[in-house]
Amino acid sequence: MEKIYNKGDIIIKQGDNSNKNLFILKKGTLVVQRAVNGTIIDCGYMRDGDIFGEISMILNMERAASIMSKEDGTVVEELNRITFLEAVRKDPEIAWKILSNLAIRTQTLNEIQGQIADPKTLRTFLFGV
Repeated sequence: MEKIYNKGDIIIKQGDNSNKNLFILKKGTLVVQRAVNGTIIDCGYMRDGDIFGEISMILNMERAASIMSKEDGTVVEELNRITFLEAVRKDPEIAWKILSNLAIRTQTLNEIQGQIADPKTLRTFLFGV
């Protein structure tokens, strides 16, 4: 199901545990934000074709970050697990994008872990605890 968002609209809220769907950004720009120790940090941006929300869907976890629209007219497609599997059957490139995203995140975390020797500091950096 496609939905249109305006500037400032929240698509995903960090900590939400009620929605486990995956999203595909069809048109527009989104900002990824994470609250760490009460401070909102812009972690990156998403553009047309980007997929997000896959970790919550796959692992049945709460949302790790908030995703907000940067402009009016942003179009996002929302897929539950069943419609996601149907979409992958029709277009296996979707699965490849998700695997690529997960590989990039894993590599980034490995690099960060290598730069932060103290496990407590690493835990604070990654999870804010």
